[in-house]
Amino acid sequence: MTDHSRPARRWTSEHLMQPGGTGMYVAQQRERLRQMADEIHALQSEYRSDLETVDIEGDRPLEARVRAYLASRPLAQLERDLRHAVNHIKRLETEHKKRFEELPKKRRQKAIEKDEKKGRKAISGPKDATARDTSRSLAEFTGGIVQQQKSKKDDSDETSGFFDALKKGA
Repeated sequence: MTDHSRPARRWTSEHLMQPGGTGMYVAQQRERLRQMADEIHALQSEYRSDLETVDIEGDRPLEARVRAYLASRPLAQLERDLRHAVNHIKRLETEHKKRFEELPKKRRQKAIEKDEKKGRKAISGPKDATARDTSRSLAEFTGGIVQQQKSKKDDSDETSGFFDALKKGA
């Protein structure tokens, strides 16, 4: 009788989300897949050598060896697939680090650099001297026009416009 009251110990997403969880999972699975591939390789070699000893009446030279190779080929392909799986499972850890550990660090660093740049720009104002001089000149010019308009209102009842101030050489 099996005990169904105990939960089976298996990996869950929560385990992988813990610090170091993905790395531990990947290490365990890689070792497990390597062991399976090694067992398959040993079985395939043994199976092939046993098949080579089977003589069927009418065999030509090396025919038993070719037949044994072809019959054991699926095991060799399984071994190859397991070895590829070992390499692919390593990508899980690499991608996890890249997307969930390194990316937030990079974004924080960029945000800090961006804030530092903004701080420097706010202090320095416009980038080049020409822009600063132009904005200063414009402020002086418009201030002069406003004062001229106020003095004209005081001198005469006629209101002058913006273009009148420009015509008079302000």
